[in-house]
Amino acid sequence: STDIFVGFHSPYGWEIIIESTLKHYGLPENKSLTSLFIATVPVIMDTVFKYWIFRYLNRSSPSAVATYHNMNE
Repeated sequence: STDIFVGFHSPYGWEIIIESTLKHYGLPENKSLTSLFIATVPVIMDTVFKYWIFRYLNRSSPSAVATYHNMNE
């Protein structure tokens, strides 16, 4: 479920959610709009979610952030 809502590795899952939502509301399907949505929204959500986690981690445990930076170097 996190892959569908946060990650951008599952475009098929996003297509299912978007198409079923459009069918539920009786709206026509638009493949180009769906592709544009899948290419942008999950990536933005993933970035915001990771930023939020990093900010929370920074407030709760600054030593964990220092360890993270050392691991990246």
